[in-house]
Amino acid sequence: MAQTPRQLSPHRSALHGFGAALRQWRECRGLSQRALGRLVHVSGDLIGKVEKAERWPSARFVESCEGALQTGGELVRFLADLESARRLTSAGYRLAEGAEGQLRASIDHPDKTDLLRSWHEQLASLAVAGNRTGYVGMASTAHAQIGVAAAIGRRSRSADRRDVLIAQALWAEFLSWIDEQGDAAEADAWLRRAQRHAVEANAPALASYILMRQSQRALERFDPRNAAALAQRALDEVRLPGRIRALLLVRQAQAYAMGGDQNACAATIDQAHRIAGRADSGSALPVDVGAHCDLVYVAAHEAQCRLLLGQPAAAADLYEQLLRQWPDQWRVDEALWRSALSTAYVNSGDVECAAVEATNALALATGTSSARALRWLNPTAVALRQQTAVPEAATFVRAYRQATLEACNH
Repeated sequence: MAQTPRQLSPHRSALHGFGAALRQWRECRGLSQRALGRLVHVSGDLIGKVEKAERWPSARFVESCEGALQTGGELVRFLADLESARRLTSAGYRLAEGAEGQLRASIDHPDKTDLLRSWHEQLASLAVAGNRTGYVGMASTAHAQIGVAAAIGRRSRSADRRDVLIAQALWAEFLSWIDEQGDAAEADAWLRRAQRHAVEANAPALASYILMRQSQRALERFDPRNAAALAQRALDEVRLPGRIRALLLVRQAQAYAMGGDQNACAATIDQAHRIAGRADSGSALPVDVGAHCDLVYVAAHEAQCRLLLGQPAAAADLYEQLLRQWPDQWRVDEALWRSALSTAYVNSGDVECAAVEATNALALATGTSSARALRWLNPTAVALRQQTAVPEAATFVRAYRQATLEACNH
């Protein structure tokens, strides 16, 4: 008998995310659980258990469902996250219950399974999932891990304590991303806490990365002076991996653009391009916090600088080039850049294109519960309220109003 449907929390884990995606695609194809089971040679009961996140799907199962449902790769994209989560579970890892005792045992007996490494693997997986599906539902996990790390850190030997401090800093920085979606003050507080832990752990690369995030937050508040100062403070640290240095240069370039200094902005973004295009030297951190800073990332921020400098046509050209081949897993970032592209179109006088891109961005923003992307869409929404004679603009304005009302009610 097919399993009774229940509500899943796709953001909770890879297992829940795959179950929700499988159910969505099965229903989209008009198949029952039993019918899909016949196509992939398993029982309908097993399909139901996977959809309810009660059974781990094998790689063969995932690939068979992909072939049967023809999802364009949506199901097989879960394979890496599922395998990482399965390793954590097989190592005896739990999100909260019993985690302190298990990690404590790992520190006291280093010949046992390296659960600290598994901990960092989970953080990396959540960060990737956050950009793909949004950060909703992840805060409780991060809060639990910080609490566990704090308890362990108070009882650890000095060498072990450094590792735990680094873990606390990484989880606190991750929480700043989550809270940035709705509570700016909390986001800033988590970054200050992360910075304290990184400094106490004597981890200069991580401390510099967190200064970069604080610089990014200053730019969000339209404070270019403080943003540039924070970035320069981090750049003064000579022991920096290349990509973290490139991230800091990007923040400086944005600050220069916000201040109207076109020459300094261009010179700084060129430096970032050169560094991001080279192989990184590594930072000895358990999580590669600068991995996302590649040439595509720098180019997207170059486009943003063009927009800040009052060059909307040049910005739009860059955004268009980048978004034609944008990585599917960077959906939160795509929402931001499509929002910025809509602003570039508005500033260029192309109302219809602005409305189309704003609508695309809004779908991504609501699909990932990204309040940040909604904020980025506000300038376009304000401009298009004066252009409701254009059907696309009127449609977007109505949809944006509804999305912001729903966000406020949550």
